[in-house]
Amino acid sequence: MKKYLLILLMLPVYKGVAAQEQSTLEKQADLLYARYEYARAASMYSRVANKKHVKTVTLERLADCYRQMNRYEAAATWYAKVLQQPGASPEAQLYYGDMLKSMGKYDEARAAFQRYASQVKNVEAITARLAGCDSAVTWMRHPEAVNISNVARINSGSSDWGAAYFPGGLVYVSDTLLKDQLQPGSKVNKNKYGRTGRDYYKIYIADTSERGEVYLHDFTSSFNRSRYHAGPVIFDSTFKHAYITLTNPGRKLRKEKSGTRPVMKFGYRRLELFSSSLMQDGRWSTLSPFPYNKADEYSLGQAALSLDNNTLYFASDMAGGFGKTDLWYCERQADGKWGLPVNCGAAVNTAEEEAFPTIAPDGALYFSSKGWIGMGGYDLFVARGSKNQWTQPENLKYPVNSPADDFYFITYPDGSNFYASNREGGKGSDDIYQLRRVEKAPIAPGLTIPFIGTVCMDDACIYIFNKDRAIGWCFMATPGREISLTLEQNTRYEIRVTYHGVTHTVQQFSTSGAAPGVMIRKDICIEKK
Repeated sequence: MKKYLLILLMLPVYKGVAAQEQSTLEKQADLLYARYEYARAASMYSRVANKKHVKTVTLERLADCYRQMNRYEAAATWYAKVLQQPGASPEAQLYYGDMLKSMGKYDEARAAFQRYASQVKNVEAITARLAGCDSAVTWMRHPEAVNISNVARINSGSSDWGAAYFPGGLVYVSDTLLKDQLQPGSKVNKNKYGRTGRDYYKIYIADTSERGEVYLHDFTSSFNRSRYHAGPVIFDSTFKHAYITLTNPGRKLRKEKSGTRPVMKFGYRRLELFSSSLMQDGRWSTLSPFPYNKADEYSLGQAALSLDNNTLYFASDMAGGFGKTDLWYCERQADGKWGLPVNCGAAVNTAEEEAFPTIAPDGALYFSSKGWIGMGGYDLFVARGSKNQWTQPENLKYPVNSPADDFYFITYPDGSNFYASNREGGKGSDDIYQLRRVEKAPIAPGLTIPFIGTVCMDDACIYIFNKDRAIGWCFMATPGREISLTLEQNTRYEIRVTYHGVTHTVQQFSTSGAAPGVMIRKDICIEKK
């Protein structure tokens, strides 16, 4: 009897110790989360999440950690659990849909987006997401005529991306940290990057021959002496001037309210842009800061140069943009200095993220976006023009794009193409892929029928679908907009409108019997209820 009494008396003590341990773990995880050290925070949150009586905010932060690390499946698993708890935020539903979409589960993602829209009474955030679910399925059924191959001789089990052409080799960014390849003067930070739990990025060069051993080494200690991330880097047309993105070492603290108590919130280590010139002795000069760096207010990096070297494009979240990160540019002045930053405009920028701009040898702008209609996370797009005058961005479609993140597309002078992706089947988190285009036979009977559709609504996605070849074009609706296309002869078409999460087939028509050059006009409208 005494033994049982002793056990009963000890039970509250064990419960108290367990509760205290859980509280300590949560506090440690909360601090790491506030410091954006998602890898370590996830490890601690997962220990708390497996216990009883876990707070919804703890589960949501665990899911967010995996989302920030691009671990889509783990994030989706925990968001699903969050959504079963009371007090889950509407954003958990939105992010759950994003993770499902990045896994290629488009039907489930569409349902999650629609639930989010019904909760917040706002379809603006999901219009492009829903259209992307529909487009991705169509693009995967009818892939582009390209060959995609993993550059396995360069890629590692870690993250490799940011390929740039340099005579005699391919310069790229990696967090593999090949210490034996680093030149004297390059900094080795023994700490891990808290966001991913991996090493910091450095810039390497590998020869691009496809035979024999791959020779890989530190590009230059002038770029890699940064204590934190170094890269990507781009070069002007002479390959004597370089622009390098580095992570600023400082970050400020601020107080933010979390629940009922204030917590210290660490600022990001923001990106900055630097330049360097190749000297006569073959070394790169000391880095010079770009005049519009302002790491205490915004990030600025990922540079690209126009063909004449007189326009510098970059990504930034500085004030005055359209969304989270935008594409901007500066023009070289008569005295050689860079003029004030100008936004590239609504033709390429959205309310979401645009990043990783590059300029091809034909002057085309390639960039990645989460705001235009796409297959998953970042999708690759191409637009033509310059400065703040651009054509509508064109999605590079499947298999160039995938449900995962696809970014940093470059074209070599010889016409070969490289880009980065964290798609399934790679060697590491991000891999470099090579793209080779396959010549397609001309399509008969040819594009000869002009078409104009006049839009009467807003907050909708318009999809003009070629039923005979199962391809289509997506447009965002604004009242009075005129959509101009050239259609094929003797072909069936369908106009679909996605409005408030619901897709309507508003018109079906055919170009059979239409004479070449005779305009077809349609009003694109649905009754709003």
